[in-house]
Amino acid sequence: MGQDVADFFEKTAIPKFQEANPNITVKVDMSDWGHLGEKLMTSFAGNLPVDLVETGSDWVGPYAARKQFLALDDKVATDYADEIKNFYTDMVDISRYKGKLMALPYILDIRTNCYRKDHFKDAGLDPEKGPDTWDDLIAFAQKLVQTDSSGNITRAGYLLDGSTPTSAFFEFWYALVQNGTDVVVPWGSWNPDDVKLETPETKEALQFLVDLINKYKVSPITGMSTKNPDLSALGEGVTSMSVEGCSIIGNTKKYAPDKLDVIGIGKPVMKKARKQYACPNVYAIGSNTKLADQAWLLMKWMISKDIMTGMLAPETSSPPRKDVAAEAEYMKDPMLKMYQQIPEQGWGTTTPQATEWPTLENIGNYIQAALRKEMTVDEALAKAAEDTKRKITELVAATGA
Repeated sequence: MGQDVADFFEKTAIPKFQEANPNITVKVDMSDWGHLGEKLMTSFAGNLPVDLVETGSDWVGPYAARKQFLALDDKVATDYADEIKNFYTDMVDISRYKGKLMALPYILDIRTNCYRKDHFKDAGLDPEKGPDTWDDLIAFAQKLVQTDSSGNITRAGYLLDGSTPTSAFFEFWYALVQNGTDVVVPWGSWNPDDVKLETPETKEALQFLVDLINKYKVSPITGMSTKNPDLSALGEGVTSMSVEGCSIIGNTKKYAPDKLDVIGIGKPVMKKARKQYACPNVYAIGSNTKLADQAWLLMKWMISKDIMTGMLAPETSSPPRKDVAAEAEYMKDPMLKMYQQIPEQGWGTTTPQATEWPTLENIGNYIQAALRKEMTVDEALAKAAEDTKRKITELVAATGA
């Protein structure tokens, strides 16, 4: 949470809620993503009430399977049935577990392919049109990549970041959905026998990434460093194309405003499907709360049109509400509208419910090994499948999912 967002949260959102609800006192416990899971598990294990929690929609499944989140269906039916129509249906349904709604979204983490218009123009490419397909991506990247006299990449044509297991997994994730296949398991399945990491589609997706680095040589595996830590590689110009969240707009406005007009926001590239990561962060109510009605009031307040706008505008974040997308002043930015077409067109999807984060990071280790040519594509995916089946089996045994 940036300072401007924190200021709105602390000085407007919470005080105004308490002013409207004088019998409710809100105590805020801040955490980061690295410690949130541990803190939640400790709270549930010690039966410390969890009233309202912010988390990722891709975390909802395991907590719901452990019966640690309250279903919201009855509350929505009672007094939110009309209001929920303002949200993108797909971005709400991501938080369903066995048909039950377990959370509601307050922000969207949307990613898409972005590019440098100035680099495109210099390379003889249309600066107003990004790549449409994998083949386009390869062809464009080969025209855009730059190297020094020793062959070291000084400007990536397309930045495939395999520098950490997490970043390597997400690069694989993007390729999977664009190749028309599931990420690890089909949505809603908790059956380890359904793990799809050794199919023709997954092998083709990983081979595509391996080739970008080792055959076409348009990206280093290590990523590209920047002189300004507040700018992405694309913002600083050490790559010509990369997958970016909409934070690149706010960051460029703040730290390199003179470069804003050369940032192009493209559609998700595709092989068989036009898909990209669109993960809502959500509010959920702990099943051990003693204040469910009060938590519901606070949730509705935080995802109301005005409060959501106030929370998202400072960092130009993507809203899960259609009315915020259509009417908020900050959403009139045409660059943000390009991001918003992903939920509007149904191009967004997220990670499956049956996989918790350590499992995904572990898959990333094997993706890295393949990118480095330490393992073949088949070997890496076989090991990833073996480990993932074991982890899902353990998760199912622990949760009863």
